[in-house]
Amino acid sequence: MIRRKNENSEKSFLIYSLSILAFYFFLIFVFSDYTDNWHGFGFVLILFLTSVFFDIARTKTFEFTGGKVETSAVFIVNIFTAALLNPLEASLVAASSAITFKIIKLFFGERYPISRYVFNFSQIAVSTFLTSLLFHRLSGTNTFQNILAILLSTVVYFLINNVFVFFGVYILTKGDIRETASKVLSGPVTSMALMIPVIAVIYILYQYIGFVAIPVSLAAVLSIQVGNYYRYKYYEAKLEHLKLLAKSLEEKDEYTRGHSEKVAELAKKMAKRLGFSPKMVERIYNAAFLHDIGKIGIPDHILKKPTILSKEEMMMVKNHPIMGEDILREVDIFNNRESKWVRHHHERWDGKGYPDGLRGEEIPLPSRIISVADVYEALTSDRPYRKALSHEEAKEIMMKNMKGTVLDPRLVDLLFEILEKEKEEEET
Repeated sequence: MIRRKNENSEKSFLIYSLSILAFYFFLIFVFSDYTDNWHGFGFVLILFLTSVFFDIARTKTFEFTGGKVETSAVFIVNIFTAALLNPLEASLVAASSAITFKIIKLFFGERYPISRYVFNFSQIAVSTFLTSLLFHRLSGTNTFQNILAILLSTVVYFLINNVFVFFGVYILTKGDIRETASKVLSGPVTSMALMIPVIAVIYILYQYIGFVAIPVSLAAVLSIQVGNYYRYKYYEAKLEHLKLLAKSLEEKDEYTRGHSEKVAELAKKMAKRLGFSPKMVERIYNAAFLHDIGKIGIPDHILKKPTILSKEEMMMVKNHPIMGEDILREVDIFNNRESKWVRHHHERWDGKGYPDGLRGEEIPLPSRIISVADVYEALTSDRPYRKALSHEEAKEIMMKNMKGTVLDPRLVDLLFEILEKEKEEEET
């Protein structure tokens, strides 16, 4: 059933992509008067290669179920391509550079369905064509008028491009429309807000210095973007290192193998349903994945002990949230928020938890999410002292004995609502 849904989504997406491509040819036919005045090959080639280079130096990836959306400073190159070339010329340069980037990725093992190539070419071609058309209609001999024209064209490019992407992602995922909009638009909105003043400055320099201002300015922007790219990769590597530490800790014990990853997935689902932004969902996921990282300082014989722990041993175990906080506090990408969430994931709704005895809403919401996910995963997994409980048994324990005392009652209800909805979908 799921496979059939995916196939239907792919077919719908291909039809959608071909429709955009047909619209592109329609634009070329209707606005043929704007497709003359072709520029020299060398000039066009410089813009094309610059666009490809910016595409390669991407800084951030926004993930969603079934794929990912990327954004980069190629946005600037496409805007200036639209302003400097005629609509047909500009659209072909921008769209061809995007396809070239996809082909380069193909050589590195990243394969895409043909619909992705059609979509990327057509949506960028249409976005750039309309942006170029608008700019050339609004611009004139006045510098201030031209600056307003390029800024308005920037906003229009952003709107057209991201509307196409939004509907494409929605067709592929069939997800919640608000969630899809949040995932697709949150990154690009920030990107546009940062790029608008940059584009304005570059265009002013272009008006007073000439074409040389564009490659020089783009080189400066590119150097910043490449720096951001490697900084992001460095942070990503540090995070992966911590996740590997968490996994290696679990691998020592067959009973807890995969625990952190399962807790993180449950926490992610809950965070999404609560309406957190994609960035916040990712942060909660990472904190949940690393919630037990503090156990790295606890001897194995205590962690694997099948009998009741002594008072001293229990004190060591209860100290692991603090140790986890200390470890994560040293990681600059977490900004101390994730470390606090890990510290408080063993607090109780009634205030009888540890390490600080927080109660109710005093406990950070991400900590409460992790706590609910952690308890459910622990109950439904084998432990040295008992076999895994079934979903129904875990639900009964959490509803009767933990809801409103150990765990946030609203989040307990939310967890089982999510799990039971998933079960219904699998059965249908």
